[in-house]
Amino acid sequence: MKMNYSIAERNRVVEEYLWCIDVVMAANPKAVRRTRMEREDVYQQLALRLVQAVDRFDPSKAELKTYLFSELKTELLSCSMTHGRPAILELDLGNIIPFETVRRNCLGIA
Repeated sequence: MKMNYSIAERNRVVEEYLWCIDVVMAANPKAVRRTRMEREDVYQQLALRLVQAVDRFDPSKAELKTYLFSELKTELLSCSMTHGRPAILELDLGNIIPFETVRRNCLGIA
């Protein structure tokens, strides 16, 4: 069941968890640079996502802090894909499993 915060309660929760934005940005400096945006603009994007995430939070599905970090990381990735190089270019392609192998495993084919 989604939390139904009043605006004052929501704002209090957002202010309490603003530190999460700093943590996400500090832990992902390459993604921040990939956005090709000013740090303050990236911070603002993440702050908007934080407000939206607090509004959508459902405590029956996750802990608040875990959910907020997930949402902020997703937003940072989204910013870097929209404004910079797609993040997928940075992936290590050495561990890709061919689709045929996955299909065989799912179907139980040897």
